[in-house]
Parts: sequence; structure tokens; C-alpha cells
Amino acid sequence: MWSWLRANHFFFLAFLCWMAGGGLLLFLYSREELFFAVNSRHHPVLDLLMGALSGLGRGDCIPFLFLSLLLLRPFREGAYLFATVGHATLSSLLIGLSKQYFGCPRPLLEYGIERVHTVPWLDNAFYNSFPSGHTFGAFGTFALLSFYLPARQRAWSVVFLLLALGCGYSRIYLGQHFLKDVYFGSLYGVLTACFLYWLAARIFKSSSLHA
Repeated sequence: MWSWLRANHFFFLAFLCWMAGGGLLLFLYSREELFFAVNSRHHPVLDLLMGALSGLGRGDCIPFLFLSLLLLRPFREGAYLFATVGHATLSSLLIGLSKQYFGCPRPLLEYGIERVHTVPWLDNAFYNSFPSGHTFGAFGTFALLSFYLPARQRAWSVVFLLLALGCGYSRIYLGQHFLKDVYFGSLYGVLTACFLYWLAARIFKSSSLHA
């Protein structure tokens, strides 16, 4: 366990920084202040960029990303395929159950379409805000990709984490979620990825555990 954590220290240190910084923001500021600090600062170019970043957590994009990486040798192993299929399946189940259980209103329902910045090509949602499914998917995806990177390429996991953060930020920018939704979506996504990586390693007993 400890050797695996040390091997992935780039990812986990960056993730802990996000957990600490995001948690501090949630403690110091109100939900409304945090939401409009992001959502009220918009630009047409940023609309396009945030739309692209948001797509990184979409359920129809994640399987395509996982499968395309099977073309690269480090990812062509049974444990990787098991973990990624498990992620696609488990994330859909957990997010669906969580949203139905908590049933939290989204920013558009809280503040109204007049106050919230949205984009015309995105279907707006009003219910089931917590947690952010896109953020869950993005963080889970990029965590798994980081874990399966060859040792000499582990520094790329910081870039992966920044992409996941960009997806989470975009969900607030596009008026679909609060910071709390994004924060816990990222936590659940990484915890799920850690569990699936551990489970895949146990089942396949791979000699290449990327530790």
C-alpha cells in the first residue's frame, strides 16, 4: 500500500492540495458567494473552453477515452480493462443513487435563469445537484489513468488532475453545480478509482502493478 502511494505521489499530493484548498473555501464562504465568484465571470471564448472541459466527465466520452488507450502498451492488460469497465459501471450506479437520495436543487432552481450564466448548447438541469456526476467521472477517470502510467511518466498525473479540476470548474461556470457538488464528486471519484485499482490488482495479481 505505502509503496503504491509513494509511486503515485505526484497525483496524491496534488489531490490533497485540492482537497485542502477546496475545503477551506467551503468553510470560509457561503454557497452563493462561491458559485457566483465563478459563474459571474464569463466570456464567449471561455464558454467554448468550459464546454470542452465539461465533456471530459460525460458518460459517453469516458468509455471512448478508456478504450482508445488500449492502443498504448502500458494500458493493454486485463487489470486496466477490468478497472475501467468497473469504473464506468460503478460510477453510474453510485451517482444515480446519490442524486436520488440527496435530491438537492441546482443553481438554476435556487437563483433563477435570470441570474445564472448558461450556454445555449447545453441542456440545463434544475434538480439532483449533489454530487457532480461529471466531476466524479473526470476525477475517477484521470486517477485510474495516473495509476496505470509507467513510472517514468508519472509526472503527467499532475496534468491529469488539472484536467479533472478543469471539468469540475466548468460545471460551476456553466451554471450546473455548486462547489460542494464538485468537491465531493471529486472525492468520491478518486476513492472509487483507488478501490477499483486495488481490486483489479488483487484479482489479476499482475506483476506490473506500476508501484
